[in-house]
Amino acid sequence: MEIMIPVWQESTETQLAASDLQGLKGVSVALVDDNYDAEFTDEVANVLEQTYGALVKRLVKPWGSAPSPKTLIEEAAQCRVAVVGIAL
Repeated sequence: MEIMIPVWQESTETQLAASDLQGLKGVSVALVDDNYDAEFTDEVANVLEQTYGALVKRLVKPWGSAPSPKTLIEEAAQCRVAVVGIAL
């Protein structure tokens, strides 16, 4: 499992997350739903599946603003990619 924290050290050079993925076709993607905007998250899931061929596993947090429960994090970690923090 690769953990990427979206906080970068200050730098003038572009920093990219390391990945050997060439695309999303057939790749398992955990879509962590904050339970705020189901229609928007449905559309994100649809685009990932229909346009990119990803295998989306939808994981819904019980409370949107609360941290994800440990079991949800562990389930997301079983996927190759995780999409978290979808904004309204």
